[in-house]
Amino acid sequence: MSTEPVGEPQVLLDANGNPIESWGGKFERKFKENPFVPVLAGLTTVSLIIAATKLRRRDSVSLNHWLRVRVVMQGLTVVAVVGGSWWYGQMKHQKEAAASADQERVLERAAFSARLRAAEEADRQEKLETMAATATATEATTSKSKGKSWWWGKGSS
Repeated sequence: MSTEPVGEPQVLLDANGNPIESWGGKFERKFKENPFVPVLAGLTTVSLIIAATKLRRRDSVSLNHWLRVRVVMQGLTVVAVVGGSWWYGQMKHQKEAAASADQERVLERAAFSARLRAAEEADRQEKLETMAATATATEATTSKSKGKSWWWGKGSS
C-alpha cells in the first residue's frame, strides 16, 4: 500500500483541450443551464406514451387529445430551447462585460498607484532640493555674519 497523498483526479481532455464529460455530467450541466428543456421533453415523452396506450385501446377521441398535448409540449420544448439559448447567451455576454469592466478597473487602479508613487517621489526630491538650498543659504549667511565680506572675501576690519 502506498503512503503517497492522493492528488486531484486526472481530467481527460479532448483534442481542443476541453474536459471530456460523462453523459450524466453533461446532462447535469445542461439541466442547470436550462431546466425547462428536459422537463418539457419528459412531458412530451409522457404524452406520447399515453397517446400510444390510447391507440392500442382504440380510443380515438382520447388519442387525438393526447397527440395534441404532445404537439403543444413539443412546441413548448422548442421555445424553451431557443429561449434558453438566447438567455444563456445574454448572461454569458453580461458576465464577459462585467469581467472586462473589473479588469479595466484593476488596470486604472494600477495606473493611478504608479502615478501616485511618481508624484510622491517627485515631491520627496523637491523637498530634499529645498532643504539643500536652505542649508546652502544658511551657510552663506553664517559666513557673512562671521565678518567676511562677500565682495572682498576679507573681514571689514
